[in-house]
Amino acid sequence: MVIEISDFLSRVEASQYSIFTQKFHASVSKTLRKFNGTIKSKDNNNYLVVFSSVTDTVQCALEIQYKFKYVTPKHEAFSRRLNIGMTISKELNEEDLILATRMCEIVKEQLVISTKVKESYENSNEHAAIDGQLIRTLTLNEVTFLTQIMNQLELNWMRSDFNWTSISKSLGYTYSQIYRRLKNLSGKSPNKFIKEFRLHKALVFLHDHSDSISVIANKTGFNSPNYFAQCFREKYGVRPSKYRLQHT
Repeated sequence: MVIEISDFLSRVEASQYSIFTQKFHASVSKTLRKFNGTIKSKDNNNYLVVFSSVTDTVQCALEIQYKFKYVTPKHEAFSRRLNIGMTISKELNEEDLILATRMCEIVKEQLVISTKVKESYENSNEHAAIDGQLIRTLTLNEVTFLTQIMNQLELNWMRSDFNWTSISKSLGYTYSQIYRRLKNLSGKSPNKFIKEFRLHKALVFLHDHSDSISVIANKTGFNSPNYFAQCFREKYGVRPSKYRLQHT
């Protein structure tokens, strides 16, 4: 299971950041212990956790999601978002980790599972079906599409000449099919999707690199530093220069 706080943390003022993260991690740790989850890795925004049973995995995810609203700053309610992606395998492997992470980052619903998780959970709990209102189950076709799109995106997202039509043709889809299927998965149009994907990458650069704002704009596929700053402010509420001062 991958637990990820999406860009919400980026909107928390620096003065609140420490308090929020302490409350969040205390809440998650307590719930993981309750369901016998083993933490393989974690940082301020992410957890990688394994469980001995799929029932514990699903029940733990539901409880973490429920508790999350009680540890987030109330004035930021509109941007609260905790994503959890769940896959199942006999051994933790890179393929499952990548899929669970992509479920967190891409799919619009906050709790997402693979078809294997759903089948295993319902086989183990005869009278307890997965509630589709609370948890989204990705079909095999959706997983295939998600994998294809993200593989292409991760190779090309930094290019300022990135073109969805070319990506569509290389994958054997029409642009209309890409638009419809990506909107269904992420809730975003292809153009909004790539823009927000790049902005998320820019956050990482602002935290981990000393590059200038202009260099970061160029590295993340924006033609103009001014346009990058405008998009960043629309998404996160502050200009990238101010964000860097607040969070680094």
